[in-house]
Amino acid sequence: MLIAVVNRSTSVSNSQASVMCQAIQVQLDLHFLPAYNLKAATITFYADEKKVPGYAWVIYLIENDASVPGALGYHEEETNGKVDGYIMCEPVLSNGGTILDFDKTNPGKYTVSGTLSHEVMETVSDRFTNCFFDDGNTSWVGEVCDPVEQIGYGIAVDGYLVSVSDFVFPNFFNPYATLPYNEPLNYLNTLKVPFSILAGGYAIVRTGGPGTETQIFGKLMPRWRRDQKKSQFHRFNRRDNLVIDLKKNKSK
Repeated sequence: MLIAVVNRSTSVSNSQASVMCQAIQVQLDLHFLPAYNLKAATITFYADEKKVPGYAWVIYLIENDASVPGALGYHEEETNGKVDGYIMCEPVLSNGGTILDFDKTNPGKYTVSGTLSHEVMETVSDRFTNCFFDDGNTSWVGEVCDPVEQIGYGIAVDGYLVSVSDFVFPNFFNPYATLPYNEPLNYLNTLKVPFSILAGGYAIVRTGGPGTETQIFGKLMPRWRRDQKKSQFHRFNRRDNLVIDLKKNKSK
């Protein structure tokens, strides 16, 4: 699997995009792929878009996407069976985020590199964006970064401490998982029960078949992110949705 990254943004330099990809490759090789027992996946930055191999899945760094106002990133399957993804830089930077530097004093700060990391892992794990896991009568979409979106961590590359996204482990989707026997449930080991979200996390759930999806937001997710998630959710589902605020953070 080759994921090609192409920089069409004006905010991110090609050198910064290259460093991001190097850090995410480390994350894939050492953290994410072993956790899911997956074969190798390669992420490569292409300064020249014309040199991207035809078989590659492509993620574009762009400034914004008018069809998803304010969204940070998404991926979708194209008609040829390949996957295209988009990372929007402007919403991150205009809401106090940075390009790639991990801030140890504020590990929840949004970054373009963290958003790219998030989208790469979810592209690898759920390319069709239609995988659901059952928790009793409720099914959760199989997104591996949304529930722990609140916080990230840093990977050192070429003198930078690059921000990458936290992610859940397979046992997160096991309704019978218990601690300490099935830990960790996420890489940073902050979740305490499966099918839960951090206070700044997010999830899509449904209680029936297609068309019954609703959104769950952690109580500390910023309002601007909630608004963006609602817009993105509406784009993909083309219908009104019910938004639920968690009154209690199950991960505590």
